[in-house]
Amino acid sequence: MLYVIGPVTGRPDDNFEAFGAASDKLFEAGCHPCIPHEFVPKGAAWPDAMRDSIHALTGHRPAFDGVAMLDGWEQSRGARLERQVAEACGIPCKTVNEWLEEAQ
Repeated sequence: MLYVIGPVTGRPDDNFEAFGAASDKLFEAGCHPCIPHEFVPKGAAWPDAMRDSIHALTGHRPAFDGVAMLDGWEQSRGARLERQVAEACGIPCKTVNEWLEEAQ
């Protein structure tokens, strides 16, 4: 299972289109993606959204196989934090395209 991260705050519809497209591509490649839109309530305050996201990333058992990063993740304070947490927990982090190439 892959946890997809990327910019959400300040993006139209919380960037659902980009997350959904990445999720579809990863699924078609045989991966099992999970996006924060599945469990973070729409309109949640940033601290609440991050608590939900970090809990999902670290509390899921079995653990995620990896983190798939959307383009622009570097500009997202939340995505940078999620990546730091994942790396600290030994969860591999790669771009969506890197996961797709690996799945081929």
